[in-house]
Amino acid sequence: MGREEQIKSKIFQAAINYVRENHPEAIDSAYTYFWDEQQPDEVMGGVALELGFINFEDWLIFDRKANEKGESFLTIYGQYEKDLSPEELLVIEKMNGSILSLYEVASVARDKRVLLKDLLLGEEVPLRDKSLTKGLKKGDLFATRVLHLDDNHVMSGCVYPYSSAQKKQVLRKIEKQFSRYVRNVKPGGTMRDYLKDYGDVFNIVWMSFILDPQDAGEGMPPEYAGQ
Repeated sequence: MGREEQIKSKIFQAAINYVRENHPEAIDSAYTYFWDEQQPDEVMGGVALELGFINFEDWLIFDRKANEKGESFLTIYGQYEKDLSPEELLVIEKMNGSILSLYEVASVARDKRVLLKDLLLGEEVPLRDKSLTKGLKKGDLFATRVLHLDDNHVMSGCVYPYSSAQKKQVLRKIEKQFSRYVRNVKPGGTMRDYLKDYGDVFNIVWMSFILDPQDAGEGMPPEYAGQ
């Protein structure tokens, strides 16, 4: 793990602790919003439930609009903590610039290096960390947050897994929500704007497949299928 990635992990945990200590009521309202008033432990378990909580904390810190200015809790923590070094502030800036997006594994090299294709922004992202790429195969489909740290692309830890058979459904659902965003929220807005403002769309889609297996076609990947 590189220096910036270590700082990112430290900053993320410190921001989580800050919100828990200073804004517990905000966690409750964010939790209700993120899960659309569902109780996740009643509809899924095992790996899926563990992922759900990881994904919630990631969204809470990176993307949740925490005040009327539309600032994230990551931004607010950076303003609150006065002893941050220039290096730490730079990592916070990189974290704040990140978004969740939908990726498909385009190729896997013999040395386990993986090339991801961003299906929403049309970009290609190489992953070199074998601890992140272990088990991935061509055609795998998932949403995650990719950050550029230590001159490499790394994943933040959150992941919304979908089966490759769900690709068209996922894209269709997101495009539908994006069209509403451009029509009702931000005329002229880009897909990047939308993903920064509404990264929780991936949880909405993920949960829709869990709650309605018929909608999921061939279903979630077995290890993430819930209880």
